[in-house]
Amino acid sequence: MNEYNDNLHKNAKASTYENAKALRKTLTEAEQKLWDVLRNKKVADLKFRRQHPMDNYILDFYCHKIKLAVEVDGEIHNDKEVKAYDLARTKTLNEKGITVLRFTNEEVFNNLDKVIKEIRNCMQESINESTKSQAPISFRRGVGGEVKRLSKFFSTKQNNVLNIYCTAGYPNLNSTLEVMQALQQNGADIIELGMPYSDPLADGEVIQKSSGVALANGMTIEILFEQLQNLRKSPSNRGIGEDLPVILMGYMNPVLQYGFENFCRAAAQVGIDGLILPDLPMYEFETEYNPILKKYKLDFIFLVTPETSEERVRKLDSLSTGFLYAVSSSSTTGSSNTNNNIDAYLQRLKSYKLSNPILVGFGIKDNATFLKANKYAAGSIIGSAFIRVLQETNDM
Repeated sequence: MNEYNDNLHKNAKASTYENAKALRKTLTEAEQKLWDVLRNKKVADLKFRRQHPMDNYILDFYCHKIKLAVEVDGEIHNDKEVKAYDLARTKTLNEKGITVLRFTNEEVFNNLDKVIKEIRNCMQESINESTKSQAPISFRRGVGGEVKRLSKFFSTKQNNVLNIYCTAGYPNLNSTLEVMQALQQNGADIIELGMPYSDPLADGEVIQKSSGVALANGMTIEILFEQLQNLRKSPSNRGIGEDLPVILMGYMNPVLQYGFENFCRAAAQVGIDGLILPDLPMYEFETEYNPILKKYKLDFIFLVTPETSEERVRKLDSLSTGFLYAVSSSSTTGSSNTNNNIDAYLQRLKSYKLSNPILVGFGIKDNATFLKANKYAAGSIIGSAFIRVLQETNDM
C-alpha cells in the first residue's frame, strides 16, 4: 500500500501540487468522459476542478463550494490493499467535511447518466446539509454519515464470503439474537435475517416452514425491531457488536403495512445495514423508494438470475449497493433443481466486471457447492441448509 500511495501521490504536501499538474495532462478515458460533463458548470451550475490537490491527496474532481469529491477508479482499485487505502483516505477526507463519491471506469462508460444523477442527488443533499458541521461521505455509492458496514467489509474480504440466512423468530420467538450470535461465533461473514411472511414468492419448503413456525410463535416486524434493540451491543451484552453486517430479507406487503419510511428508520436505528425485497419492482425502487433508503443510509440488494439479460444485470448492478445477489437457478430456495450450468452463468456475470461484489444463493448446501460457486463470485449465501440444521437440532 505504501508503494501505491508513494507512486500516486508521493505522500508529501510539497510535491502534491506538482503531481496534480502532471496528472491533469494524463486523464484516463473514463475521467475524460466524466470531465466533459462536469467542466464549465454543466452540472447544477457548480464549478469542479480536476486533479485537485488536498493536503497529501489528489482528488479526481472536486467542487469546493459544497465540498464534494468525485473519484473514478480503475482496475487497480480492486486490489485489496488499494481498497483499504481508499477506505482510509475517504475517512480522512470525511473528517475534513468532504463528501466522497466513487465510481468505477465501467460505471462511467456504461451508465454515465446514472453517474451524473447520483452526483446531482449528492449535490442536493450536500447543499441541504451545508449548515451542519460535518458533511456525509460515500464509499462507492450512497450518502451516509460514515463508511457503510458492507462497503467496509468488502474492502477487506473479496473471496469465500459466507452469508448465512436465518429466520427471525425461529425456532423460538426469542431465539433471534441467540441464533445470530451462534452464526457470528461460527464464522459467518454476513447475516441475512429473514422476516417471516405468510406468502413468500421465492422461498422453498424449508424456509417456508420456518416462516410458518415463526409466525405461529408470534413474530411481527414490531417485535423484531424490539428484539434488535441490542443488536450492536457487544457479544457479552447479548449483541453481535459493530463489525458484522446484517441484512433484512423479506417482502413488500408487511413492510408497506408497517410504513416504508417507518421501517427504514427503525432498521437504521437498530443497526441494520441493508435490505433485500425481491418483489420490489425496479421502477418503483428508482422513482419512490431509493431516496428513502439513501436518507437512512441503507444498502439495497437486487437479485439476478440465469435468465436476466446483460442489459438488465448492468442496470440492477448500477442500482444495487452492498452486493449483487446472483440466484443460481430459477427454482425456489433449497430446491434440488439448481442450474446445471452454473459455471457458465457465473463466469458470464464475472466477465461483465460489475461494480458490486457477487454473492451466490439458492442451492448452496455444503462445502462443495460453496467452493464451486465461489470460483467466480465473492461468496455464497446459505439458507435452507442452515434452517434444516436448526430443524434437526432445535437446541437453541
